[in-house]
Amino acid sequence: MKREKSPVKKNVKQKLENVRKWYRYQFFGSAKVRIPKEKKVIDANIANISFSGIGLYSTKSIGKGKTVKIKISFVDKHGKVLAEIATGKVDWQSKFKNMYLTGIFFDNELSVTTQPMLIEHLTWLIDTYKWPQPYKDQRISML
Repeated sequence: MKREKSPVKKNVKQKLENVRKWYRYQFFGSAKVRIPKEKKVIDANIANISFSGIGLYSTKSIGKGKTVKIKISFVDKHGKVLAEIATGKVDWQSKFKNMYLTGIFFDNELSVTTQPMLIEHLTWLIDTYKWPQPYKDQRISML
């Protein structure tokens, strides 16, 4: 007997794919995640970044729903370690073996005004590696 695929699962998947408006880029860097209300700092590695959020790996739980301040550190094209700050809220967290995978939505999209060095570095990565422009629907080509 042939099993039919559920149309509900397909529709949910399509809706989830359409929610993300910025591309995610693999990104080599580290992050210090500060939870202001708890006066706690958690070290993490960056898995990926977009203009609206960041994916992190850490050995400690940050906590879903927490408001956070993130210091994003990276090595630029000249080998210099740079850092920028962004704020956001933990959207999801999942434990994988001894690591926590965490997705954080930024309060505001990354911009040349608030994170100029990070935007410059992302622009260089996009141009150098021929990555797609950040905005999925191609209304703008800002980089």
